[in-house]
Amino acid sequence: MKSVIAHYSEAVLPEQRGNPLIEALPVLLSDHDVLLALSHFPELDEHIRWDAPAVVREQYVDRIKQFRCPQENYIECYKYISRALRDGYSSRNPLKSSTVQYLHYYTNERPDIEPVDGYFQSCADTVTIVGVSGSGKTTMLEQVLGYFPQVIEHVNYKGAFPGFNKQVVWLKVNCPYNASVRDLCEAILGALDNVLDSGVTIPASRNGSLARQIAQKIKSSFLGVLVIDEMQRLKFSRTGGENTLIDFLHEIVDSLGVPLVFCGNHPFDETLTRKLRIARRAESGGYMKISSPEYNSSDWQTFINYLWPLQWTNVESPLTSELNEKLFILSKGNIGLAQAIYKRAQMKVIGSGNETINCAVLASSTPPLSSNSEEFINELIPGTQGRKKLLISDTPMVGEHQYPFEQKMSVSGGRTVEKNSVIPGDFNRPQHAEFSKVITGVLNNLNHSLVHIEHSGVIRSLAQESCTYSQLKRYGLLCTDPLNE
Repeated sequence: MKSVIAHYSEAVLPEQRGNPLIEALPVLLSDHDVLLALSHFPELDEHIRWDAPAVVREQYVDRIKQFRCPQENYIECYKYISRALRDGYSSRNPLKSSTVQYLHYYTNERPDIEPVDGYFQSCADTVTIVGVSGSGKTTMLEQVLGYFPQVIEHVNYKGAFPGFNKQVVWLKVNCPYNASVRDLCEAILGALDNVLDSGVTIPASRNGSLARQIAQKIKSSFLGVLVIDEMQRLKFSRTGGENTLIDFLHEIVDSLGVPLVFCGNHPFDETLTRKLRIARRAESGGYMKISSPEYNSSDWQTFINYLWPLQWTNVESPLTSELNEKLFILSKGNIGLAQAIYKRAQMKVIGSGNETINCAVLASSTPPLSSNSEEFINELIPGTQGRKKLLISDTPMVGEHQYPFEQKMSVSGGRTVEKNSVIPGDFNRPQHAEFSKVITGVLNNLNHSLVHIEHSGVIRSLAQESCTYSQLKRYGLLCTDPLNE
């Protein structure tokens, strides 16, 4: 949890000025600054790469999981979240009498005498983000939310105590498996307790009392935006119908003034489109459909050009168009899967004696469960719509589990033992585990042997001529009886 002391800057809109909840938020970023702020490129230590043993370098490969290269949709997501925060807070200025009414009366209850600033009226909206698994929805959301502090502590606003202490800017909960409305309520209540560090609140046994508990917590913490991820997990049959669930969630928006962000995989979007009322409310603050980038898009090319240099192999494998296309086809442009393949490829060759990454290595590093899932097999490679259905099955792949002779790196008595990596289709590596050690040794010494070979000038000149074999035999350089010579 990221908690900071409030530092105020004047709001952009005149109607939002004088609101400590808004003026304590980070300043608005330009598109370029958004990409810089949300990126993370793990450091590549050259000393570790070239000098460290294989077991150490394998640990460093895990840094690829921390790699974040923002896509263009990060800018759109940042703007949606930033706008939702400011719109939601605009009607909850803690220095106004309307907010006092909001804090002391439940939902639509109102005092008999209207406050000076009028009755509380919500300005909150709902943002919906939908996409296929692995397309980067959750990563994008976490990166954007991570830019904002989760808790802001207010001490002094314009020379006086503003009347409250903690402001919870955002809260993210994952929808529980087989969740009901009550399960979701308890998840929200537990997350608020954790963020506020206020001890555990025992959920009320009755749903009405539980709703009051959540309302009280949300109001007193001045929650800025509530993010509910994995929305496709909801089983509407347990909630008494999807209308009950959606109505409950939008009660948070209407009565409590808190913006919502729905995030889920397909077919959650189909559920939202069944009724116009639900669809209109779900996209009132914005709608994003996240899909895998196409090969020629700036998103994919930027991603691969920043990812590829993160190599901890002791051989540098430059990024070629062939390798770029291969990784794109294997992952179908799925950013999460592409990172997993690249990570597994390095783990496969580090310590094998030949740490070159090529197309065969990438193909053998595809996660077998993900690549064989029905959803992934039926998915088109981005950019192939209307043309041939180019599926991942068009490219030969083999999973690791099919190679019982492959031995992993081990350390025994302080001595590093090389692993034998059998990679089908890679003719730079031995294809038989029993010959691996000898062949790898010959291949590693091949360049050195070529430099010192006798008659090197003759061989170079014969390479330009025809009838090369007969000429080599005339010079006595052709081995015709390998078993006896």
